[in-house]
Amino acid sequence: MFGKLFENKEIKALRAQVESMPDDPAAHFNLGASYEKAGRAKDAVREFEETLKHNPKSAEAHYNLALLYEKLREGEKAILHILKAGNLFSNKNDQVNKVEARGLLRQYYRKFNFKPEDFPQADLKE
Repeated sequence: MFGKLFENKEIKALRAQVESMPDDPAAHFNLGASYEKAGRAKDAVREFEETLKHNPKSAEAHYNLALLYEKLREGEKAILHILKAGNLFSNKNDQVNKVEARGLLRQYYRKFNFKPEDFPQADLKE
């Protein structure tokens, strides 16, 4: 019960921050992460998508969206976001997260029965 009370206070505070700074991608990202931690996947998706409206090159938001869409069994969206995350991590020379994203990409192709050629437009460098 106390955990839920704490989460609700955290979410309430982050929501107030988003309301006061609606164009701040970091505020949306933090609220999305808090929703994800609380098990509120659809709310988290909404906030990470909002993050991308203000910062389309957020590799971390794409990565988190891929994980959420995988949980929600939306394979095509999961693959598109993990592709973008991998490309953006590569552009930032973040090899650790790039390798992680590529591993997830392979898993998602198998899990959702897609092939790389099903996503020719998405594999372009950002």
